[in-house]
Amino acid sequence: AAPRAPRVGNGQAAATDLGPDDQVATWPEFNTLLGGFFKFHWNDGQEIYVKVDDPNHPLNAAFKGKPEILVIDETYTFGRDPYSRKNLRVLTSVNYDKMSAEDKAKESNPRADGDYALSWIKRDGKGRVFYEAFGHNEKNYAVTPLLEHILAGMQYVLGDLQVDDSPSQK
Repeated sequence: AAPRAPRVGNGQAAATDLGPDDQVATWPEFNTLLGGFFKFHWNDGQEIYVKVDDPNHPLNAAFKGKPEILVIDETYTFGRDPYSRKNLRVLTSVNYDKMSAEDKAKESNPRADGDYALSWIKRDGKGRVFYEAFGHNEKNYAVTPLLEHILAGMQYVLGDLQVDDSPSQK
């Protein structure tokens, strides 16, 4: 198939305007290990209401029971297989319902389900995976709950923190 011409005009860089979820990854094993394949990002400065999907999970203790927090960053999302809550323990996600129609429109071909996980864990063989989307804007490293969340994720990956990492959906 012929390569797609970059499209500009939606407020995002052409490199992030990837079109429908029909790209084929060059390293599918890595995407399966990680739990997703990059689709899109909102540029730095975008307000994202982060929903705490699993408030009682030890990796989310940093959020102290709050149902969500506001983060301003360049936020990466996953739209293609293998991303699925059937494969991952989703910890936080974009509260897509709180995004304005204008902000949603920045993304070409958004996910039909509006499911944009921002952090998750999973097992891979004898190893552990922790993914967390924030940190492009260095100001987020001064947000204590985000730092504590990342620390807990690192402790999980190292095996120092034993937690339930079964998928969110079965």
